[in-house]
Amino acid sequence: MRAVDPSQSKGYLIKSESSLQVARMALEIGAYDSAVMNSVHSAINSLDALTASYLGKRASGSHTSALELIKGIFTAKELSEIARQFTSLMSLKNASEYQPDLMSKADAETSVQRADRILVKVKSKLREKK
Repeated sequence: MRAVDPSQSKGYLIKSESSLQVARMALEIGAYDSAVMNSVHSAINSLDALTASYLGKRASGSHTSALELIKGIFTAKELSEIARQFTSLMSLKNASEYQPDLMSKADAETSVQRADRILVKVKSKLREKK
């Protein structure tokens, strides 16, 4: 975990939204690897925005450690949904960024949907906090 200023939450949120927008554009033009990569980064930044705002911390090292940080922020049901979506996205991170195998259209569509769902839930929690 790394300490961050809670005011940096907005920057993480903007990065998340931008990455998701680029993922959607990449999907439209058939750049499926880019769609997956940007979906992954959108989800990472979404959780960083949330934990920065609520806890003044963000995950460092393993991205999945963010799931430990958000445990007290979401209900058990919400946490389960986000964990499933985030873990699925993280399972494609290495393949989409570093491996020669290409992502499929289905991988890209699913990744964009998952990142969008995470972002929607995070934005809802951030609104509740205000």
